[in-house]
Amino acid sequence: MKTGMKLATMLGTLCAAGALAISPLTAMASDGDTDAGVSQGHTTTLTPVAFQGGGGSYSFASDHCVGVSSDEPTNVPADGNCSISASGTYANIVCGTGTAPGNATVTESDGASDSFAYSLTFAAGVGVETGGGSAGVVVIVATGTGAPANCVTSFDVVIVGTEG
Repeated sequence: MKTGMKLATMLGTLCAAGALAISPLTAMASDGDTDAGVSQGHTTTLTPVAFQGGGGSYSFASDHCVGVSSDEPTNVPADGNCSISASGTYANIVCGTGTAPGNATVTESDGASDSFAYSLTFAAGVGVETGGGSAGVVVIVATGTGAPANCVTSFDVVIVGTEG
């Protein structure tokens, strides 16, 4: 998918989930700010996901990140005003359904960053992210398959949510 299309999809997802950004899920960060945003990225490492059962580890880095923060002077959303990196483990039930706890760091354009533990619970590639003062919706899209033994060997991720 071309970068412009990814950004348009990401912004469309943000608009569709606008209620999330103004919901009571907004979290106070450890540095006292409140953040909300949307990110699109990709796996940087992934233990191939089996069709059924198993588990492994993953890491993720954002390609695009748009957010607002109560401690940013303009609070104007712009691509590139934040970045996200995350890693953790996953437990697979059936391809695209399972749990994935991990740790993430969100870095804002002013250099402030928040690190927190989170947990993902997802079904058919759509999930909920909670924990550590964060909450959001996560969508994973397979970008690499490893048939016949594995269902996914890499994926893109879209996250809409708040963090603390």
